[in-house]
Amino acid sequence: MSQSERKILYRIVGKPSFAWRGSGHYHPHMIKHRAAALVFAILCTAAQAVAAPLYHLAAIVPLGGGVRWDYLKLDTGRHRLYIAHGTEVTVVGLRHLQIIGELPGLPGSHGIAVDPATGDIWADSAEKGQAVAFDPATFKPLGRVPVAEDADGMAYDPASKTIFVSGGDGHALTPINPATRAAYADIPLGGSPEAFAADGKGALYVDIVDRNEILRIDTATRKITARWPATGCAAPTGLAIDAAKRLLFSSCRGGTMMVLNADTGAVLATIPIGQGTDCAGYDPVRQRAFSANGDGTLTLIDDSAGPKLLGTVQTALGARTMAVDPVSGDVFTVTATVSGTAPPTRPGGRVHYQFVPGSLKLLVYAPGA
Repeated sequence: MSQSERKILYRIVGKPSFAWRGSGHYHPHMIKHRAAALVFAILCTAAQAVAAPLYHLAAIVPLGGGVRWDYLKLDTGRHRLYIAHGTEVTVVGLRHLQIIGELPGLPGSHGIAVDPATGDIWADSAEKGQAVAFDPATFKPLGRVPVAEDADGMAYDPASKTIFVSGGDGHALTPINPATRAAYADIPLGGSPEAFAADGKGALYVDIVDRNEILRIDTATRKITARWPATGCAAPTGLAIDAAKRLLFSSCRGGTMMVLNADTGAVLATIPIGQGTDCAGYDPVRQRAFSANGDGTLTLIDDSAGPKLLGTVQTALGARTMAVDPVSGDVFTVTATVSGTAPPTRPGGRVHYQFVPGSLKLLVYAPGA
């Protein structure tokens, strides 16, 4: 018997208290015990591997209020999570997982961005056609900027120090200088924008949902520099980036995640995901991409050695948007208690859910060991 086998056996059944029979040999009864112990150890190890979840539900935070919501924005510097919540943005403190305030007066709230230079919080209102800057300490408005029609997502680009606001029905982006709280000229896109991803080096990527395209914009000149077909992707909606490996992850309402080369637009992989996606995310520490899906699933893509499907985490119906904390690895998503469903209003659209009033909640999923 090898030394490693003896160590495993000793941990399980203890060292034998009787003499060996011959040099280096067990009594026959002990051989049976050794075999049984080794089988038991293998089974226990296998069972633990199977049982270990990729992520587990670590907390539920009741949010109350209306049951309309959209994007989530993590503010790691202030340990906060901002949640677009119908007519306002709900602010959750992450140290104690409790609501600490709200950004009011935002009917049709969708996108959120943070200016790292000042900490100012920017949020949009589709109904008012505005992006509003808020004081991060008092949550009072500091300024308002007109933006493109149907304000939706927002993103901050560190290279140009610009905030971009998408106008879904306006088929344009509105770039904003947060230092002056003034807008530059809108950037026409030729289609309806959804999610953004900035590489930090001066490129901003945009999903064009109604044309099945991905655009690349130079954030310094605010000009489109590439327009790539989203081959194998029906209705690109979520977008995340691995800036180090130069990979884009576009989640598509047709039930796929498309992985592209961020420099050439070449499609490198098409991976199945859940239905009803509205958001993608990326964890650069664990090298994982995510798709939050309205069918109650969170799809995980392993990016450590070439993109591949890692697994699926069951969440809750309607949990279609998300944010990920690259420090803790926690994934945040929002939904409410479902009371009914309605079919998609157009081909390729997502199922619409009816929700119990006042039941909105934040779900926090922590990575497994």
